[in-house]
Amino acid sequence: MKFGIMLLPRSLEETKAVAAAGEAAGFEWISNSDSPTVYQESYITQMAIAQAAPSVKIGPMVSHVVIRHPVIIANLWATMQEFTDGRLIGTIATGNSAARGLGLKPSKVSELAQAIEAIEGYWAGEGGKFLDSEIPKSGIKRRSCPILISADGPKAAALAATHGDGLLYGGTLEPEVRKRRLEAAKITEGREAWIAPTVSLRENHDDVRDDLGAMVVAMANRAMRADLSERGVPPEIQEDVLEMRRVYDYGFHADNTRPKNTGLISERLTNYLLDTLCIWGDEERFKRTIDELDAEGWTGIMFILGQAEGLQEQFVRDLGARLQKLGYLTPRS
Repeated sequence: MKFGIMLLPRSLEETKAVAAAGEAAGFEWISNSDSPTVYQESYITQMAIAQAAPSVKIGPMVSHVVIRHPVIIANLWATMQEFTDGRLIGTIATGNSAARGLGLKPSKVSELAQAIEAIEGYWAGEGGKFLDSEIPKSGIKRRSCPILISADGPKAAALAATHGDGLLYGGTLEPEVRKRRLEAAKITEGREAWIAPTVSLRENHDDVRDDLGAMVVAMANRAMRADLSERGVPPEIQEDVLEMRRVYDYGFHADNTRPKNTGLISERLTNYLLDTLCIWGDEERFKRTIDELDAEGWTGIMFILGQAEGLQEQFVRDLGARLQKLGYLTPRS
């Protein structure tokens, strides 16, 4: 099984330090948040990661086509592939914080499919269409990269079966739901299926809440939409989820340095979110969860960091040390 980390790019200095620590620990993929309302520009910080950690895969977590046209994403990915000599993994979704944070609606799944086709047509020099726009044929063949469809719900997961190179699932860890998403994506040999939980090494709800607070609420605001019953949310929790979505402030999205959103939800909902969106606990609990995911057929785990500013680097060292001790990672010299 492969392992990666998604860091929060608050400063270039911290981003480079976290990336170097992740590479030394043995992580294969180091990604970063693409949420411009709160964090630094994703693609500039990806270049910083690529330079600070020259042996790892890089890529956004995740891009979308609400505020970036497919031709912009396609051009960025092709250029980044050249810059990193083939180390980029492209991820794309319908959009959450970067769209909703501006009062815009996420894309439809059908629009996401059209965007992927347009990206691939651009790379081939054949052009393509997206909504009312048209990318002209250029005859220029550009360097492509793997594309993972980022999905929380069933329709986007099913899109990964017909478009791109695999799935990046960021929804609930409820076993039956995550198995349905994996089945919908129809992962065959040579394709990837990554799952992206938040992560903490703390061992009780109170400590994990202190460690992750704002990030867990941010993930829930994205993942717990549409049919809550289909996503495994118990009836007694659904009202809390709807209230969380009503009061959520994107100006404070996933920001533990300004954890406004964590004070807007009930303790009952917080504990539920920690248990369904996060891998946490002692070594035995960690190993049990990772082995379950491996047995189901997930090819990688992208651990989403939620620690406050200045704490990400040490946390990556500690997480790497645990995964090494459990036999999952080999440190790089």
